[in-house]
Amino acid sequence: MPDSHMGTTHVQKLRYDGRIGALYWIFIKIVLLNIVTLTIYRFWGKAQLRRYVWSHMQLQGERLEYTGTGLELFLGFLLVIGLFSLFYAGIFLGALLFGQESALGTVLHLILPFFLIYLPMVAIYAAQRYRLTRTLWRGIRGGMTGSAWTYGFRALGYSLLVAVTAGLATPWAQMRLAEQRFNNSYFGDAKASLQASSKPVYKAFFLGFITYVVLMALLLAALYNIFDVGTLFARLSHPGGGQADPEQMARMAWLFFAAYLCVILGAAIIGVFAFSWYAASFFKAIAAGLRFDNLTFRSAMGALDYFRFWLGNILILAVTLGIGLPIIVHRSLRFFADRLEIIGEIDIERLKQNTLPKPRTGEGLLETFDAGFW
Repeated sequence: MPDSHMGTTHVQKLRYDGRIGALYWIFIKIVLLNIVTLTIYRFWGKAQLRRYVWSHMQLQGERLEYTGTGLELFLGFLLVIGLFSLFYAGIFLGALLFGQESALGTVLHLILPFFLIYLPMVAIYAAQRYRLTRTLWRGIRGGMTGSAWTYGFRALGYSLLVAVTAGLATPWAQMRLAEQRFNNSYFGDAKASLQASSKPVYKAFFLGFITYVVLMALLLAALYNIFDVGTLFARLSHPGGGQADPEQMARMAWLFFAAYLCVILGAAIIGVFAFSWYAASFFKAIAAGLRFDNLTFRSAMGALDYFRFWLGNILILAVTLGIGLPIIVHRSLRFFADRLEIIGEIDIERLKQNTLPKPRTGEGLLETFDAGFW
């Protein structure tokens, strides 16, 4: 094995050695107990899934450990639900006392959509902080500084900028947000550092945007002709002046449903294909600009690799009607671990435990907006 002290560069990778069979057992258990507990078990299921995945991920021959619990996730969710209940009750009482047409009633109704956009952005930062503090490597845990609420306002401002620029500010905004998350992240007493420019990814972004628009136009035109959408609309609008034939209506309904599925699936595949070069460029820019302790990083992800990976995930999800989700989790972990090259080694003797505060409850805010398997 090459030694960095001998003048050569030591390149290593994260090593994931989990098994699909074990993931499927966890998946089946989560599904069955969610049915019995009316989805309450999902918090404990997520904790179990993460413990398995973390324990099968290795760095420098040492496995990660996840120490979060289902109870922490559940209590975090209950806390957020309680706050939301008080918020909605305040809006209702304000409208009842002052009237919906009053200035206060108008303000209260404007606040609601603002929070529905702002809070998911806060949730992303808070969830990363929670997961870092519950991740151990050789007994050393991660941590995060900074304010999730401040991050939410910055992300909201960047979202408005993206909207105003018709999406052109997307690479710059995503890179700045990534910098804020990484630059506030620690593992032990070692701080991560990210300084990345969005300029190298703009060419791939514009290429993806143009490709997506052109391919979507071609797809919609093709489906319009294949399913004869114009004739279908005409028949629905003027069903012959009398009672519509039930068999004909059923056939038209199935045709519309088939066309809708083709649009959804086609848009997903086209989106992945069109922006695969942008995604690969973005990951490479992040890896090239990231530093941690003695480590630097390099991405070995190619655009076609990324496209094949996500195309496979889409097809697995569609063909199995969601039952193939553990396969997607397994291949995702393998895919990203295999394509991130880590240059150097962590100085284990110098790495010390951090003293950053730990959140007491889990990612309840994120759970409110995304109650997903992972």
